[in-house]
Amino acid sequence: MSQDQISGVDSIIAEALNALAADPHVRQWQAKENNWVSYFASRYLVPRFRLGSPLSDAAQIGVEVSVPQTPQRGTRGVRKDTVIWSKAGMTCWGEGESACFHPLAILEWKVHRHGRRIRNRLIAEEREWLREYCEWQSDVVAYAIEVDGTEQPTIIRCFRFLGRDECEWLEAKCG
Repeated sequence: MSQDQISGVDSIIAEALNALAADPHVRQWQAKENNWVSYFASRYLVPRFRLGSPLSDAAQIGVEVSVPQTPQRGTRGVRKDTVIWSKAGMTCWGEGESACFHPLAILEWKVHRHGRRIRNRLIAEEREWLREYCEWQSDVVAYAIEVDGTEQPTIIRCFRFLGRDECEWLEAKCG
């Protein structure tokens, strides 16, 4: 993916996350992770797809779909919350046993709800996987999105991975 494509994906993801945070509906929403993923993808990600941009067709989005597993791990594919492909209808499975396709972007979510324990172990494991993947596939951009509903107002934090670079990329208060 070129630097322009990466910038385009970054811009769309940032706009969509900020719009999600501004949505009064999610201010004190006690939804589970899959609800956040679905709401974000359908309400805030799809409307930002435009012809001529790296994200031009809503069918580039996959929710709960597989991507190729990193070489360090044993399985052939692994499921991720939101995946954005370079073309509509793509999957990670190509022709032949060893063929596979890699996405433009991977978004992995964690939601911390009031009254529930924060799953730090899972967050650390997911970030490690995103690091491995982005080092292996240096032109794939990944985002670790955390929704912290234990704080008031709810806070959305996003960490971005590209190649060997990792940073806390976005933080927005809901409402």
